[in-house]
Amino acid sequence: MKISSLIERLEAWVPPWLAESWDASGLQVGNPDSDTDGLLLCLDVTESALDEAIEYGVSLILSHHPLMFTPLKSLDVRSGTGRLLHRCLTHGMTVYSLHTNLDKVSGGMSDYVAEHLGLGNLTVLAPTPTENQMYKLVTFVPEEHGEKVLKALFSAGGGKIDAYEGCSFGCEGRGTFFAGKGTSPVLGEKGVWNKVPEIRIEVLFPAVNIERGVAALVAAHPYEVSTYDIYPLHTFSSKEGFGRIGRFNPPLTWEAFLERVQEALKVDSFRVAGPPVEEVSCVALCTGSGASFIPQAAGNAQLYMTGDVKFHEAQEAVNLGLTIIDAGHFALERIFVDLMDRWFEREGLKSQFRIFKCREEKDPFIFYHKGEDL
Repeated sequence: MKISSLIERLEAWVPPWLAESWDASGLQVGNPDSDTDGLLLCLDVTESALDEAIEYGVSLILSHHPLMFTPLKSLDVRSGTGRLLHRCLTHGMTVYSLHTNLDKVSGGMSDYVAEHLGLGNLTVLAPTPTENQMYKLVTFVPEEHGEKVLKALFSAGGGKIDAYEGCSFGCEGRGTFFAGKGTSPVLGEKGVWNKVPEIRIEVLFPAVNIERGVAALVAAHPYEVSTYDIYPLHTFSSKEGFGRIGRFNPPLTWEAFLERVQEALKVDSFRVAGPPVEEVSCVALCTGSGASFIPQAAGNAQLYMTGDVKFHEAQEAVNLGLTIIDAGHFALERIFVDLMDRWFEREGLKSQFRIFKCREEKDPFIFYHKGEDL
């Protein structure tokens, strides 16, 4: 299969537009037009991951963390990233990364962790704006011209909400103006201060139709100078975004919850900030580094599980009455390889590829205990 064909299948589930603007998800290096029959799944593109890909004889690496987070001004093969890129090019390796878009997508990283914890009734912790930008087009017209303007706006693609058409809102009010020399006001008189009755009309437009909507409004509007406002609307997805909030039914004891975390993430230890929760029923979580969502978690859950929590961030959470479980960035995201392996199984693609999971990945941090060797 061509790598580009596989990428199309991946992006149908994990669309690139879901990625954060600062992120570098997507193609990192290589030739998507080339064919492949095997791939390596890994959290990070490291020297050892490349060694494994070369050993297995595959030409594609799918990683969670991008190889290049920031644009390169030069390709110095003596630098860490430069050396990795040079090795990829030398061995004809293509690297593609699914990062914040996989964090956010329904069925992605946080959903996978929530599933392994046994959380149900999931909702999104920090919903992301939807792809289809909507606008509200607002105008002011004499009441007797309202029907004509509305019909023009509807014909231009406005006023559609799901299966409903012809949707609008209107209210009565008064407009004011002074008509100077050379004007021909539809209402009021020239040379005086006018107060005239008008209706305010509001109609929704998708981004693809907003220009048509404005053109239709100007053509149908009775005034010499058409008056209108355009308001961008931010609508949020109910299924996609950073993190998840879920419930245990029945609730777990504190000790049972801690054991559940250890089993689900395959960790022996993790950091805790805040008091124990006697009965754990509502948990928020975010894979990777999710400390920025502490305020959302504090208003909706008893405790919050994420990684890379700093000292003052932990203090903030405790002050908000939220207990923190910092399980570590690596522990929360090494599930990437299993999640993607399951996707290939679900899509019926495992018979078309030799799929390998990186075997050398490990947390760069270890917990040192007195008397133990590092």
